[in-house]
Amino acid sequence: MGKLVALILLGAGLALVGERFLTLRERMNVYREVESVEPQNCHLIEGIENGSEDIDILPSGLAFISNGLKYPGMPDFAPDEPGRIFLMDLNEQNPRVQELNISNGFDKASFNPHGMSTFIDKDQTVYLYVVNHPHMDSTVEIFKFEEQQHSLVYLKTIKHELLKSVNDIVILGPEQFYATRDRYFTNFFLMLLEWFMDLRWTQVLFYSPGEVKVVARGFGSANGITISLDKKHFASGMLCLRSPR
Repeated sequence: MGKLVALILLGAGLALVGERFLTLRERMNVYREVESVEPQNCHLIEGIENGSEDIDILPSGLAFISNGLKYPGMPDFAPDEPGRIFLMDLNEQNPRVQELNISNGFDKASFNPHGMSTFIDKDQTVYLYVVNHPHMDSTVEIFKFEEQQHSLVYLKTIKHELLKSVNDIVILGPEQFYATRDRYFTNFFLMLLEWFMDLRWTQVLFYSPGEVKVVARGFGSANGITISLDKKHFASGMLCLRSPR
């Protein structure tokens, strides 16, 4: 009897592994044939060859670029260098990047920038919100952009128990934003299990100083996020949702 139960459990386990394998192959489009296309008007931007995760463009044409993300399961092309924020002027014929100095006591050695979003107040002051993963934690850093000095002034770090494995944010107002979580677990091996089992536990969060809450859930991985101009709808990955605010 014991051997029969063991065989049943083994068969069920192998069936589950096989089903997960086929499902993941389909999700990753491994059967799709990709044709090589020669880029027409693209050229390499020197200075950010180690990989950049996000870009946020101001109405003026200035663009912020996050660089040097270190994340479990991702290749790291510059393991000994901290993350940085670059500035690029898209109005130039041949745009170049310039690293922005970060002042006011910010811990640059542990800087690990991910998604970003900007907010411009009524005085046209630009604030840059950056998802940061210092020591594989998740925080949101707030900077003020000093255009004349080409620098960022560190203002504040936002941290909350719900802001785990944050991927991206979109700003609504001063210290108000939506944030996506690309994984539920923070342990690397549990993250692999979550991915393999296709556990749809990740969420979209709303943050403000007076309230932090989950506004959407049930995703395999909530990635980048953006919001409509009227702030009535936001989109994350392949999903478009009505803003609950």
